[in-house]
Order: sequence, then structure tokens, then C-alpha cells
Amino acid sequence: MEDIGVTVTFRTVFQHTGSSVLVSASGDLDAAAEPSLARTLDSVPPRTAVVIFDMQGVPFMDSAGLLLFLDLHLRAECRKLRVLVVGWQAQPQQVMEALAELPGGGGYPRERAALIGFRRMVQDRSERQLARRAAAESGPRVQPLRHGDR
Repeated sequence: MEDIGVTVTFRTVFQHTGSSVLVSASGDLDAAAEPSLARTLDSVPPRTAVVIFDMQGVPFMDSAGLLLFLDLHLRAECRKLRVLVVGWQAQPQQVMEALAELPGGGGYPRERAALIGFRRMVQDRSERQLARRAAAESGPRVQPLRHGDR
């Protein structure tokens, strides 16, 4: 494989306090962050109730990184973990606002608008996945027409 000079610098650091875990993320959140992000929940102890993601060290996020983070968020909620996200930087907030089609500020502070958009995207994605599963389990509802049928 040819070295193209790209260094993956995304990493997470964990701090355990009682039933909470603080995950401090740093580096660019893009497709290259997938291996590190995929292992994140493996480091969360079984009796944890709350996972707090501190995104202060994440200056950049693209749509691939957002989808990876949404997937991590959904997997955490499936484990009955309460997820809090704090410290979003300006550029990742702008990505979430653009994808959620939120106004650039409106009546809410930027952080709250970004969090509302993030939660909306998580919910919409989850609902689409459930609808796809239900459709796959119920089988086809429409019979295809054969040649000559009307």
C-alpha cells in the first residue's frame, strides 16, 4: 500500500467517575477516525449510566465523521447509556446545522441548536433503520406485474 502522507490523529481518553465516564476526543472526526471510534464503547465499564463526550479537542468534522458519531451514539443508547455531548467547536456545529437544516443561530445559543439538530438526526436515522427492518421482515407487499398482466 502506498503511503500518501496522511496521519490519523483522532483519539479518545477516558476518565471514570462513579457511574459516569468522560470521553475526551481529540483530532479530526472523519472516516479515518472509525477504528478509534468503533472501540470507544468497549472501554465503558458495565455499570456505567452516563457517557459524556467532550468534543472540545475536535476542530474538524465532516459528514463521514458525523455518521460515525451518530452510529456510536445509537449503540450507546441501545446499551441503555445516557449520552451527553459537550464542547462542540464551531466547524462541527456548522456541519450539524447544515445537515439538520437548522438556522444559523435563531433563538437558541449555537451549542443548543447544534445539540437539538444532532438529536433530531439520531432520531430520524433510528426511525429509518427501524422502518427498513420492519419492511424487510414483512416481505414484499406489492407483487410485480408479469408480462401481459394489467
